[in-house]
Amino acid sequence: MTNQMTNPLTNQINNQAGNNRGNNMRYQMRHAAGLYWILDMEQSGVPYRKPLATNEVGARIWELSGQGVDEEGIAEKLSMEYQVGRNEIREDIAQFRLQLERYGIDVR
Repeated sequence: MTNQMTNPLTNQINNQAGNNRGNNMRYQMRHAAGLYWILDMEQSGVPYRKPLATNEVGARIWELSGQGVDEEGIAEKLSMEYQVGRNEIREDIAQFRLQLERYGIDVR
């Protein structure tokens, strides 16, 4: 069920976030004020780039992708956790991908 680096989302999050690569993590997830925030740890600050806010589902997609779980595995796991259909979770994954792309994280 957990295939490491088998799809673009998993590849990109693993590469961009630097998961399992020591302390060299470009993007990090934080939880504050009831939201989850993805921070670019390599930005210089000028111009300032706001953190990307996401919800609990986006945070779980990020976490599972960072663990090497492929998109189908994420859909299966989250559909059980949230008691919703896999197609709905697949749509959430697609929306999260768009959110990352708009922020500048290339998920192709």
